[in-house]
Amino acid sequence: MRALTPSRRYLSFARLTFYFILSVPFLAYAEQQTQPSRTKVSIKGLETIEIRGFRDSAVKSLREKRHHNGVSEVINAEDIGQFPDKNVAEALQRLTGISLFRAQGEGERIGVRGTTAEQNRTYLNGQYLASSDWWISSLPSRGFNFTLLPSEIVHSVSVLKTPQAKHDEGSLGGAINITTPSPLDNYAPRTVLAAQLQYNDLSRAFDPQFTLHSEWQNSAHTLGVIVSYTHNQRSVRRDGLESWGWDDRHFSQQGTRLYPLLEEQNPAQSIQLWSPGGGGSAVFQQQRELNTLMIAAQYVPNPRWRFALTSLYSHLDADNTNQNFLWQPSNVYARGGHLSDYHVIDNVLAYGAYTQVPADNPSSQPFNTAMEAIWRDSAIATTSNTLTATWQRGLWQAQYQLGMSRGSGGTREDHTTQFSANTAFRVDTRQRQNIIAEYEVAATDAQQWLLSDIRNDAQDAEDEQWYTQIDITRAVDHSVINKIELGIKARDHQRSFTRRRSIGGDYTGLAGDLGWRLSQFSAPFPEQYIRHIGSSDTLKRYAYADTQALAKQYRSIDFQQYEERPSRFEINERSLAGYTQLQVGADTWQGNLGVRLVATEQQAEAYAGPAHSGGTQSGRTHSGGTHSVANASTVQLGQWQQSRRRYWDFLPSLNLSSHLSDNLLLRLGAARVMSRPQYHHLMPSTNYNVTQAQGQGGNPQLDPYRANQFDAALEWYFNDIGLLSGTVFMKDIASFIEFERRQEEHEGILMTIDRPTNGAGGTITGAELALQHEFWYGFGVLANYTYVQGSREAHSAGTLNAIPGTSKHSVNFSVYYQQPLFDVRLAYNYRTRYATGVGETFMDNYGQLDASVRVNLTEQLQLNLDVINLNNEITYLYERSHLAPTGIYENGRRFYTGLRYTF
Repeated sequence: MRALTPSRRYLSFARLTFYFILSVPFLAYAEQQTQPSRTKVSIKGLETIEIRGFRDSAVKSLREKRHHNGVSEVINAEDIGQFPDKNVAEALQRLTGISLFRAQGEGERIGVRGTTAEQNRTYLNGQYLASSDWWISSLPSRGFNFTLLPSEIVHSVSVLKTPQAKHDEGSLGGAINITTPSPLDNYAPRTVLAAQLQYNDLSRAFDPQFTLHSEWQNSAHTLGVIVSYTHNQRSVRRDGLESWGWDDRHFSQQGTRLYPLLEEQNPAQSIQLWSPGGGGSAVFQQQRELNTLMIAAQYVPNPRWRFALTSLYSHLDADNTNQNFLWQPSNVYARGGHLSDYHVIDNVLAYGAYTQVPADNPSSQPFNTAMEAIWRDSAIATTSNTLTATWQRGLWQAQYQLGMSRGSGGTREDHTTQFSANTAFRVDTRQRQNIIAEYEVAATDAQQWLLSDIRNDAQDAEDEQWYTQIDITRAVDHSVINKIELGIKARDHQRSFTRRRSIGGDYTGLAGDLGWRLSQFSAPFPEQYIRHIGSSDTLKRYAYADTQALAKQYRSIDFQQYEERPSRFEINERSLAGYTQLQVGADTWQGNLGVRLVATEQQAEAYAGPAHSGGTQSGRTHSGGTHSVANASTVQLGQWQQSRRRYWDFLPSLNLSSHLSDNLLLRLGAARVMSRPQYHHLMPSTNYNVTQAQGQGGNPQLDPYRANQFDAALEWYFNDIGLLSGTVFMKDIASFIEFERRQEEHEGILMTIDRPTNGAGGTITGAELALQHEFWYGFGVLANYTYVQGSREAHSAGTLNAIPGTSKHSVNFSVYYQQPLFDVRLAYNYRTRYATGVGETFMDNYGQLDASVRVNLTEQLQLNLDVINLNNEITYLYERSHLAPTGIYENGRRFYTGLRYTF
């Protein structure tokens, strides 16, 4: 990977700092125009709000929402280190209009108002927060990975649904701003210790969690420091049935048999069926260890100047294993086999009986399916550092911020072992939420499954941004205009991705030489596998591999890796944004109007050119018990190329709120918004998965998503914890990014490849209803409902035209009961199906129930009990039809118990 070199970083830093120098004349002018101030500025706020439970947290959140100029949602921590949920993303799902995207049963990313995660920016104290992904097949996303952020360090989270000119661009649905505690906000600094045990009823493991949060101030209350450290461990297990590679394939029909159509045959004489490329019964297990350190310092030397420094470092070890007993029609087709029997329903191949393949087929692979055992060494990290200096005198205020954020990591080693057989097999998807696979060679007979492939791959990514900005504000004594704001911000953003593959490990190479059988590495099969999925005919037990024993053998193998050039890319985005904004208002109304102008310079780099085979695979040698495979220098693909472009965005915005009465607010908003395409959509190359025979290509000439949006909200605050509100919104999107699915040959394999293009436009419209009510002190409900309707013009007959990330209906319902000695909360979240944006895949309806209990043993000691996914909801995905399931997963319940001590 070609990371940002030190010299390039320094040049970038110098370029960014130059814009700050330009701001100095503004400060000098302000200093000349302002008379010496005699007003003593208090370091502390006028009001200190003590948060001691869920109810009080709800009161403060409602107060902040009421005083925002635009349409927004707010969550506050119940106390230091006590966010309402174990995961920030899972807490956000409780808010009106927010959708949660889960991975391995944990909230990972957030969508706002029917948009996908990558179309919404996440900020830490108002600045970009970088992240990466540990999953070997993950493609770089602009959406933040919330598994890197423990909830214990969060003070509050705001979701800004209607933008202001001073807000960073890039969010189509809404911007998420995470605020950490400020060292001088609290008069009484304290230290908090918390320890918990987590238990997962699927992995059957207990895992420790620990938090230390300490605050300090000097006696003059002009210098404060916060140190917060969190250590979380989690044993993850996910049981599931999977399929992939669904596509419209052509077959020639001969009685009760189907043969894959050959290139020289006429498609007009064939039948076209929606059919799978492969699938299996999978057991995924992972050991997560998250360590997070946050240090914040604040210094106020005098009433004119304030300085703040916030640093965050979070590291997640995410080692994992995945074992999958496969059925692979793509191998049958490619190696001369066919279907001996089949059943078609609504043009879907819902049942197929697949034959063996000829032993002398051209691929020299005398197998048609496999059991795959994978173990991975994975880790990701994120770093954020922001320095803020604020100057204030009289009517003028200027704030300068300088910082960087970096996300990095991936899978350092991805070890794959396939044990194969040449067996007839049958696959049946006719039962809803079930995949039945049967094999003539028994899945439990480990002796019959022979080593066919051995690999050691790797993936690495880096996401880095440097930024500087200056914001200048002047209060105005005017009947309508209250404040003038203007600012400039420069960013230099680098995103890179590299994947490495090993070669020469198949049956004609190293695997054939080793000659292992699965019986040599047998291990006990996990208990209670897919206990709540499928039927008695579903494959729920098979020959299982001891990955530790395999890993021991791998140490003697000298794998030769090559860079998988089709997936390698670097994206550099430099942007310069300027804004001006007016804060306006009178006795009964207030608001802001402004415009943001953004210039973006994009440079996309990748390898492009004709795909070749993975290189010579016959150059294997043996030396001193160490196995070596083919020389990686034999692998070549295309030339490194650059694609550059520049574009501008003019983004006006208007937010108005009118006090129809003391407690009734009418809000109106209008804005032009934009969201840049995904990084891997911009790469001028192709990224694919060999086992699944599918992947995606890129297009560096893609335009961003651009939309005009309109909002109207009516909010009735009938007491300090009471709210009844309704909101309607509309987003008129100029162009969606769509995918054209093609069959392309890579590494000698016919693969299903999706390529992005700017397609038709459309609209997202919706309505939000929210109720927050306390029946008597300490007992109340929080409920909300979101309706979203997305529509766009059909871009291709017979393909999916749904807008990714859009659930038509979302419901949240929480009930709490709080007393001085304890408080209890039950929270239920439900969303209807939505398109994932990958091919034509839908995530089906999903509803999850969570619970929490807090018991105050003393004023300083608290007992905590939490349950996540109490109803053990099953995750279900399908592609185009319920007869084409792509994932049916069980993640289990999570139980937490622990103590929290404050002193």
